[in-house]
Amino acid sequence: MALDNLISVNFTAEELSIIDKALADITSVLNGKAVNLTPKQRQQHGRLAYEMEVWVDKTYSYMQQDPQLVPLFIDMAEHTADLTAHRALSPRIDRLSGLLQSMKDTNLLLGSDIMLNSHAYYRSLREAAKANAIGASSKYADLKRQFPGPGKKSSSVEEAISDETTSEIQ
Repeated sequence: MALDNLISVNFTAEELSIIDKALADITSVLNGKAVNLTPKQRQQHGRLAYEMEVWVDKTYSYMQQDPQLVPLFIDMAEHTADLTAHRALSPRIDRLSGLLQSMKDTNLLLGSDIMLNSHAYYRSLREAAKANAIGASSKYADLKRQFPGPGKKSSSVEEAISDETTSEIQ
């Protein structure tokens, strides 16, 4: 029975180079501008949710209309710079998030194909080792170490072949 191939994708060296260069360019631009917060730090700061952007725009408009009502502790130049940078980053974050999710989904399917084929080979190799096929026993014993299972670890090829691999993912 043939296994379903969930995805078939190839990248040329040139395509990978283009991706790497684009990532290097983005990293270079963001160097010294983007920050990395800890999970705890992320929880300490409020987020400007999409639903709040209209309200924020309205408050900014009011701040510009009546600057005498803006508290002195608010630096309007910095507030304007923050708002401008936020507006510039948001659509790019959305675009990168979509690309990243597509890459993760592609990699997930590739990994699934790889694991299904690897497990199929492993099970086939186990049967070949039981039948004393040339070269199968040592390969099976080597690969079996990934699935030690509960209890003792088999030290000989014969024990490895006769043990049921209860911890093996089938």
